[in-house]
Amino acid sequence: MEEIEEEMEEEVEDLEEELFYACQDGGVEEVRKLLQNPQIDTDWENEDNDSATPFYVACEEGHVEIVKLLLNDERVDINNPDEFGRTPLYVACQNGYLEIVKLLLTDERIDINDSSYFGDMLIYIACKKGHIKIVKLLLNDNRVDINKPNHEYNETPFYIACQNRHIEIVKLLLNDKRVDVNKAPNGGWTPFYISCFRGFLEIVKLLLNDERIDIYEPTYFGETPIYAACQNGNIEIVKLLLLNDKRVESQLIIKRLYILLVKKGILKLWNIYWQV
Repeated sequence: MEEIEEEMEEEVEDLEEELFYACQDGGVEEVRKLLQNPQIDTDWENEDNDSATPFYVACEEGHVEIVKLLLNDERVDINNPDEFGRTPLYVACQNGYLEIVKLLLTDERIDINDSSYFGDMLIYIACKKGHIKIVKLLLNDNRVDINKPNHEYNETPFYIACQNRHIEIVKLLLNDKRVDVNKAPNGGWTPFYISCFRGFLEIVKLLLNDERIDIYEPTYFGETPIYAACQNGNIEIVKLLLLNDKRVESQLIIKRLYILLVKKGILKLWNIYWQV
């Protein structure tokens, strides 16, 4: 009797594994057939695939029709994360599957504020990956905390959009008055600072046109955005700051700039300063 039960358990587990790979490969009809078996654990976790479930992997691969099938099965836990804490909704946002994100946001069972193991929220990962349509969708959802930083580096969605040079997303976020445009992650690098540091001229121009931006805020080591631009030889940004922006108090940084420019050998930047 025990042997028969063990054989039956093994058969069911084989079917659960089949369901997982059918969801991963996009086999709609196979999934439909397997879901008719009441003995199957629809939340079977694949230990060889970060403990992901069939529903998770369907969202990860962007199989919309399979996602719909699974959403209609009451046995499926649609919030079940993988071993890194990434939920099906999170991975759909990460991979840019807009239709799946729409489906999940309209399901009352969804936990919208679940994050990954690193504390990356939905809007953070969408901003990081540059998925502007998903960012728009999340901005229009009142449940989303648009300023919540991740746990690992304390980076906000706006900061990561600037850091990764997603210009259209930066524009979108600047138009939303709820966005904290100056919040800095660990180390004190503000969105304006990182843009000057990396030489992202287009983003620096956008930020300078917003009166909310603090263009003086230094890092924890006292380095200002204009200092960072000089340090990395970002000449066009230095010109922009010294020649075109009335908010830059250039006389306050003259001594420090001189020392830096001499050390770096970027003396032509010094000539720019004396044209002010």
